[in-house]
Amino acid sequence: MRKRIRLLYVLLIAFVITAGGLITLNRLDREIAVLEDTARETRLAQLSLETESGSMMQEIAIMDTESYIRTMARRDNRYLMPGETLFVVVNPEALYAPGEMPGQETEKPAEAETESGGEIIGEDTEG
Repeated sequence: MRKRIRLLYVLLIAFVITAGGLITLNRLDREIAVLEDTARETRLAQLSLETESGSMMQEIAIMDTESYIRTMARRDNRYLMPGETLFVVVNPEALYAPGEMPGQETEKPAEAETESGGEIIGEDTEG
């Protein structure tokens, strides 16, 4: 009888150790999966930042040229080269015909609507 009780205790201890190990293993697997997802997201963010950094470096290389600096100085700050004269147009509407000024929407004449047969609606087609 004592041998059976000892065997039962040994089996119970083995079961508890095995169950505890399986529970711990399952928890560790979930933590590993979460860490792998985090690592994947971090790699994607890093690639995105590297791409953005590359485009910014290209932009800096373009902006660092003398011709770009000269162009921006002329356009934004109205800088002039020696011997140049700046003309400021105070009344730009006077340069264009009515309705042709850039940036203004022009009104188009309404076109006659047609039916599927190609006849113009509202016009007298007879004689």
